Amino acid sequence: MYARSWGCYRIARASRIPSPLDCTQLRVGMSTISRPLAARLTLAAASVGLVLSGCRVDAEPTSFDVSPVVAEVEAAVWAFHAADTARDAEAVIRLLWPDYDMLVDGQRVDYEQVASSSREFMATLELFHTVWSDLQVIPIGPDAAISSFLFRDSIVSRTGELTRAEGPTTFLWERRSSEWRLRFGDADHYPIIP
Repeated sequence: MYARSWGCYRIARASRIPSPLDCTQLRVGMSTISRPLAARLTLAAASVGLVLSGCRVDAEPTSFDVSPVVAEVEAAVWAFHAADTARDAEAVIRLLWPDYDMLVDGQRVDYEQVASSSREFMATLELFHTVWSDLQVIPIGPDAAISSFLFRDSIVSRTGELTRAEGPTTFLWERRSSEWRLRFGDADHYPIIP
């Protein structure tokens, strides 16, 4: 059973409640209790755990106007695209929070690694052409949103080497002090073979 927690933007896993087909009674310590009571106790324990962790469980997401969140995050996504295609590593880095981390092709990298590799990588490029399509922005709160899109890159190095790749990218955007930046990213690159 999973409980959604919009207040903390995370999913908390509650204890598994066995199927009623398993048996009708459970042994707990020296006592035998009925399956429905065991299920209620497990659910109660999971609920207490969520409350103690500072999260609240809502049946529906907290009400907020999603339109400005979508518009602002879309603008931030396209600012990131412009920084990439301009080969402007500093503009890319300015869109990252200092606690940013990312999975790139299955490898976890932190802010410092992204910053240094962006500077090194952009300096080797002659051309960075990328097409981003199927952009979706999913607000998960007034100060957080997920964006996802598909990319198709054609990159030419200063030595004339052409690299083409495509794949999905997902970002977690977070607004702090009215500024949207990236908190987490995941990108997978698949070579395009002519």
